[in-house]
Amino acid sequence: MENPDHINSYVILGGGTAGWMSAAILARALEHTDAQITVIESPHVPSVGVGEATIPSIIDLLNYLNISQIDFVSQTDATFKLAIRFVDWLKQGTEYWHPFGKIGSQIDGIPFYQHWLKQQKIDPSFEFTDFSPAVALSKQNKFFIPDPKNPTNLSSTSHALHFDASKVAQYLQKYCLNKNVNIITDHLVETDLSIEGNIKTLHLESGRQLDADFFIDCSGQKALLIGKALRVGYDSWQDFLPVDSAVAMQTEKLDIIPPYTLSTAAEHGWRWQIPLQNRTGNGYVYASDYCNNEEAIESLIKHACTNSKAITDPKVIKFVTGKRKKMWHRNCLSVGLSTGFLEPLESTSIYLIMRAMLNFVQVLPSKSICEPSIKEYNRLIDDEYNSIRDFIVLHYCVTQRKDTKFWRMWQNLSIPDSLSEKLALFKSHGRLYKNPSDLFSQDSWYAVLEGMKVRPTSYDPLVDRSNFNLIKQSFIQTKQALWFNASETLNHEDYLKRIKRARMVN
Repeated sequence: MENPDHINSYVILGGGTAGWMSAAILARALEHTDAQITVIESPHVPSVGVGEATIPSIIDLLNYLNISQIDFVSQTDATFKLAIRFVDWLKQGTEYWHPFGKIGSQIDGIPFYQHWLKQQKIDPSFEFTDFSPAVALSKQNKFFIPDPKNPTNLSSTSHALHFDASKVAQYLQKYCLNKNVNIITDHLVETDLSIEGNIKTLHLESGRQLDADFFIDCSGQKALLIGKALRVGYDSWQDFLPVDSAVAMQTEKLDIIPPYTLSTAAEHGWRWQIPLQNRTGNGYVYASDYCNNEEAIESLIKHACTNSKAITDPKVIKFVTGKRKKMWHRNCLSVGLSTGFLEPLESTSIYLIMRAMLNFVQVLPSKSICEPSIKEYNRLIDDEYNSIRDFIVLHYCVTQRKDTKFWRMWQNLSIPDSLSEKLALFKSHGRLYKNPSDLFSQDSWYAVLEGMKVRPTSYDPLVDRSNFNLIKQSFIQTKQALWFNASETLNHEDYLKRIKRARMVN
């Protein structure tokens, strides 16, 4: 016998990546129940469609949804992503890598970074990311998925995807249809609240009225439910992250498709390049205080079209970095841009959609609102946003660039106290406090800190108990072995061709 307090109907306002990913996760979680899920997709609101780079958690999501990675890659023009290559961030003419997976291995129970730090004082010829399998593969345009049955020194790598966001939304829509999700193509006009303050009825442009037990707001920055109807406020982080605009455009596919995202620091922000099988995504994220839209478009076209032809017109996107004061309020959950915005420097937007919904399905509500559950949910998502914010600020706040007003601004800009405390701890002996809610591993922090030449005054004293002569030899051998084994793997594009062949066979 069903519990009458269980939620029987969910309405998701908005399609796009956020709406269809939310619907897919909810449908998967509720597939053996009688709960009805309805997605309202407006014919008047185009999808932003620029969230095309991800982090390794996307593979976890495909596994959760029981989606074949081969099928997904083939149908979304996806490519593989092993790392982000950062160019000109420390100063012009420099570059570093933020790879996925592990960098080195613990030695005598101490992080590899600490031993590398001691080695730097004697022989600075080794870069920290020389010991990353993902970087060894990326630099040679190779790709490899570890086989648990045949471990090698490349096995500690992990990968994410680049994909066509519009095709991902279409793919997930088909997935949802197969899970009996209802689709309504209509536009929200007005929202009615109950006496208690819950969302009760959505009035649509067609004249239709729609009631539900629970609502998920995927209406983008307009936040029509969580913001407009329920009046939940928004915390701006513009003081910490002043960029507030982006221009995006697509160009023809690259001659050689690299297995990484390229992020290049520019005059008033930074540019991205995301390689897909059928085309290339390009964008320029900038601060409008220092650069107007026309200048940004001109700059993007100049760099994106140097060796490639444009296939779409530039599209300007405005945003306010920050987050909603509550992501879940009463009988409404906000997901995606209705929740907040963090610039796509570390490709976290898809992850935050996924995390919002996976956390939600672990604490599915009843018709009787449980404030302690809502409070704990909001705390966890808040922590996620705060930790990602700090990691993004790190890329800017330690720069040595002073060539434009934008970069000179960063020499004196305030940073979050949580980041300031983390940097202070690191600068003493290279130690990092691990926040359980921090998306990024210690190796990720080490990679960016070293890439931006932020070094501690000394290494961990416990390192001195290890046999350093043996460690020095292992450094040489490990670097050479990684490079050689990476060279023996398939080229990235050959791997993609193998994926296509495998799908045709299946």
